[in-house]
Amino acid sequence: MTEVGSGLGSSTVAANGWRQCLYCQGRIFKVPNDFLKHIRECHCTKEGGSFVCRYGYNGVCSSLPLEGVSDKDYEDHVLKHHAFTMFSKGSSGVISKAQTQGREEKWGVFSSTQNVAAVLNDPRRGMKRDFFTRTWGESFVEIKEIPPHVALPQVTAKHVESYVRRLRRRQKLLSRLASVQASKAQDNSQRSFLSPSSRVSDQLPQEGIPNIFLSSTFNLEDPETFFSVFTHVSSSGVCVKNAKILQEKLFHYLETVEMDMSRQISRKSSAFFDTMTYLNAQMEQLKLNHAAVSALRDGISVLRQEAVLEPVKILALPRRRNNISETCKKLEVMSAVREVQSTIQVMLARQEFTAALDLISTTQDLLHTELNTIRCLKHLSSELSEHEKLIDKMVSADFIKYITEDLNRPLEDTQPFLEEDQLIAVVFGVLRLQKFDFLDNLREEIYTAIKATVKQSVVEAVSEVEVDQEIASVADQARVLSIGAWLSLLSTVTSRLNTVIARVKGITEVMVQTVEAGAGRTQPVTEGVQAASLVTMSSSDGDPMLGEVACGKVLGGLREILCQACDYAHDRCAKLLHARSRDHGLDKMTASEFLALSRIIEDFVADTESVCGRKSTSFRMGLQGQATRFVSRFHEEREARLKLNLSSERWRAVPAPPDLQHLLDHISATDTLVSPPASQQGKESIEASSTTPTSTTLANTTASTTTATLSNGVVEQNHSASGSTGSGNGSVINGSSSSSGGGVVVNGEEYIVVGVCVVVVRLIVEYSECASTLRLAAHQLLTRLTDLLRRFNSDTCRLLVEAGAVALGLKTITTRNLALAWRSLQLLLTLLPRLNTHFSVLLRPAVVTKNIEQVTREYREHCEAIEAKIVGVMSDTLERQFATWEARSPVPSPAFNGILKAVSKLHEAVSGVLPPQQMYKLFEKITSVLKDKLKVHLVRLNVSSVGPKSWVVTSELTFYFNHLESLGLGGLVSQEEFTSGLWPAR
Repeated sequence: MTEVGSGLGSSTVAANGWRQCLYCQGRIFKVPNDFLKHIRECHCTKEGGSFVCRYGYNGVCSSLPLEGVSDKDYEDHVLKHHAFTMFSKGSSGVISKAQTQGREEKWGVFSSTQNVAAVLNDPRRGMKRDFFTRTWGESFVEIKEIPPHVALPQVTAKHVESYVRRLRRRQKLLSRLASVQASKAQDNSQRSFLSPSSRVSDQLPQEGIPNIFLSSTFNLEDPETFFSVFTHVSSSGVCVKNAKILQEKLFHYLETVEMDMSRQISRKSSAFFDTMTYLNAQMEQLKLNHAAVSALRDGISVLRQEAVLEPVKILALPRRRNNISETCKKLEVMSAVREVQSTIQVMLARQEFTAALDLISTTQDLLHTELNTIRCLKHLSSELSEHEKLIDKMVSADFIKYITEDLNRPLEDTQPFLEEDQLIAVVFGVLRLQKFDFLDNLREEIYTAIKATVKQSVVEAVSEVEVDQEIASVADQARVLSIGAWLSLLSTVTSRLNTVIARVKGITEVMVQTVEAGAGRTQPVTEGVQAASLVTMSSSDGDPMLGEVACGKVLGGLREILCQACDYAHDRCAKLLHARSRDHGLDKMTASEFLALSRIIEDFVADTESVCGRKSTSFRMGLQGQATRFVSRFHEEREARLKLNLSSERWRAVPAPPDLQHLLDHISATDTLVSPPASQQGKESIEASSTTPTSTTLANTTASTTTATLSNGVVEQNHSASGSTGSGNGSVINGSSSSSGGGVVVNGEEYIVVGVCVVVVRLIVEYSECASTLRLAAHQLLTRLTDLLRRFNSDTCRLLVEAGAVALGLKTITTRNLALAWRSLQLLLTLLPRLNTHFSVLLRPAVVTKNIEQVTREYREHCEAIEAKIVGVMSDTLERQFATWEARSPVPSPAFNGILKAVSKLHEAVSGVLPPQQMYKLFEKITSVLKDKLKVHLVRLNVSSVGPKSWVVTSELTFYFNHLESLGLGGLVSQEEFTSGLWPAR
């Protein structure tokens, strides 16, 4: 019976399989056609003319996964595999358990290729349920070898054998216990079934009553229930049997139930009467409780009257006393407020602006808080506001009046202030009013005072000169003055402006201390009236007048006003300078006058910078354009002087002037390029006299000096073949002056120089001093000075090394001329490091070093060129002598005699000019050249180290080295060292 019922139930489920979509939740269908339509619309794709079924997991049909079929085949596929898939082929409606589970299963994380269980069991095997693994096998799933964990031990079956044995024993024990308990339970159930209890039997229905009448879901509206009860009625509503028998059965069932109910009521009647008895007892108890509660409420009422209401009346008495006291205080405040106006008048008469404003503020607060309900005082607030406006006007007027009187008082007055206490009182009043426009008033008054000071100074200076006062401005009026008078006027103006700025600084310092005191900051207070005023006025109220933000704003404004005052003073002076410079009004100034102007401006700039801490630039920038023209004129004069001296230079040694030696000694002692104090007085006279050619003047002292123009004992005028030293523009020969002038000593070394070198040394000092005074043009002066030094270097090279001096009237260029130029350049090289140090203080050191290093490098290259020129002259002489030399007697030969004479003449030419060490190096190079020439001619004459000719060569060299020792040049190189490597290889 059970199996039949199970089969029928399964058949019902199978018949209704199309009623629900397995992959769309909530989709229920009434007929199979709706289900087929849903699959075609939601689980089918059309590719070309073919239909692909998507009814399955992840949109893949397990029966038709990829192939596309026609419309009719698709309909057959859906009917066969999806609509009625729950029936097995050949079955009579019995559904397999595997099919039912497969259809009811939803997609989830466990439907993946490998789930957690598969991974734990064997990660290398996939789930066969998947289409790919079912079609292509398990090899489709990627096999991944899982390496053993490095931190976990390898667990084998041996590790859990003991545990498994214990579990087996426990399983056997539990199975025996379970079987024993099951047998006991079965016995008990049989006993209870055979002998039921009276309580249970009472509750069971009587025999013969169908279970359908006792069901909790009994409902005749249900067709199945109705037809089950009324069996004589068919499904079409027609009575097929007689209903009398059914009616008798139903009456019998009703009587049976009523008898059971009466039996139950008679059995439970004792319990009903017991309940009624308990109810009467509860009612009696409730009456007693009600009486107790009423008595308690009466007692609480009495307690409230005696212990609560009466004490509350006592507590109200202190509050009444406080109200009366506050009323008396308010009357006293009203009495004091009535006297406020008279008190304010007295304070204003004493200039106690801060106290008056504090009193007004306090009274206003009282009127708006404590006395706001007093109608008789409603007009007092507006009256106090009028008083406050009046104090504002008074404070502003007193402030402007004090600043005007203080700044415009006579300049001879040395007092720093007029009345400090008045200024402090006014400033405190302004701060108390929170009116910060007083800074603008202060600025305007300072500008007016500076402008009036400049105008008064100009009027006093031009009072004796006729000037059209109506047309010309103040700056234009000053143009009628001479250069000297104008410089005096400018000095007076700057001096008076310094006085005005000093007064401005004093005023701002007092105001700064006042502001800091008003802000509650701790600051040092000076003694006297100012200290007393600050203490009195700042202590009028415990709270600060200004906040930190407002205090910082006011202090910054005062500092800015001081800086603006200095800038405005510079602007007014710059207008005087600009008016004077129109129409080239400053071009006629001498160097001393221009330097005086620069000194006035620099001093004024330094004075104002020390006052405000910021350098004003307008006055200084007005000088910069003039400084450019002055530097150009200054450089043109010195360049012309140098050019004139170079054109007339005879390149002879001159006696150094004593002032030059004094100047160089001062430079060496102080390491600065500044003239000594003694020579400052005569500087202008030296400058004027130096415009004439120095070398021309000094040449008069050596007019009788004769220049040896001999080479190899032959006078140059004879133009002998052996004495010719043909050069491009002139000839350079060995020679010397018969007399020489005294040189200058620098750092213990003597320098024999030419006249133009003296001029260049003085020019270097003049440029350096001008740059120190005129710092604006320091860079221009450095550039012009380096150009001048390079010009001197290039002209010296052109005149001597390239023989350009022959075209200017010099007959010949001797080695002495070259040696003098060499030493002159070396003297200037000693001054270049000091020149670098001097300008590095005025300009950026990197710029100065770059220019000076370039000049130094050119000078050194020129010195090397002069040395190479002297060596080249001797090389030409040696070549001419060796050209006629034959290695045979007599010894010494005429050629070596000529070489010895040339060496003697060179030594005579440079011995008084070059220092010994430098002369040794020169002759060492000449000896090296002699060795190279001799080696070449030995090869020409086929002379070897063995033979009679070698003796002749050795004898010639012996005479040469003996001659060098006679000249004091022994020890340059020994004869053995000289002959090593001399002889040609055999």
